[in-house]
Amino acid sequence: MAVIFISRGTMSGVHLLMDCLCTRSKVRCISREDLEKDVNRYGRIATRVLQKLTQASTAYEQFSELRWPYMVLMRKAMLGEVRRDNTVYHGFSSHLLLPLVKHFVRVRIDAPFDMRLTMTMERLTCDERKAREYITRADKRRVKWARFMFAQDIRNTMLYDFHVNLGRVSLNAACGILEHILSEEDFQATPESQAEVERLYLASCIETALVTDPRTASKEISAEVQDHTANLIGPYLEDPELKAVLEIARQVPGIEGVRYAPGYAPKFDMNGPPRC
Repeated sequence: MAVIFISRGTMSGVHLLMDCLCTRSKVRCISREDLEKDVNRYGRIATRVLQKLTQASTAYEQFSELRWPYMVLMRKAMLGEVRRDNTVYHGFSSHLLLPLVKHFVRVRIDAPFDMRLTMTMERLTCDERKAREYITRADKRRVKWARFMFAQDIRNTMLYDFHVNLGRVSLNAACGILEHILSEEDFQATPESQAEVERLYLASCIETALVTDPRTASKEISAEVQDHTANLIGPYLEDPELKAVLEIARQVPGIEGVRYAPGYAPKFDMNGPPRC
């Protein structure tokens, strides 16, 4: 089946939608908070990045030091979950960590401001003024987060395959739409697309090994895997540093060869190449 990545706005009702979907389809539902629990096993990086974000405009250097390891560890956590299909992930921008794969589907869920306002007042037991301030502040923070972390504007409709407006579509209908997407033939996993996920996961294991080893933790080194060979790209390294990088990468299960080339760590193109 498919893997659905849901980008959600603040208090948009997605948790209610997930409850409905999990009850009706028995799909696995995971959240950004679930992934951050795994990431925080490595020195509470997720929490530290969130704390630094509010200071990012004035303390960008400190924030930048955490950005790469956070992205690497979050990507590994996500790929570890979606190696099995029939999964729905809901967050606000972490789906941008992954490239396009055939059975990956990106969905944006939005709701009218009045609906979000009512939900916020009920959930936080606050008045309308405080609810309005909370939503506005949270929305700005999420847009800012995506720009700093992924250089993307999460309001860009081209980042999504489907958009659902809960102001026009009932919760029950939205649940049915997601059910249909999960079973739609166009988005079913194939041996080729599953192999691509495994290749991405293996690369993320190498990157994780590098960012969690004290000898290489400060280096921004990306990995790609082809036929059990790791192709690493990163900064120019002195011989002792290069030796450590190669040694760490070779120890990752499934890797038979390692090549290293100086350069900039490549970023994923969210609108290409074609899905495999």
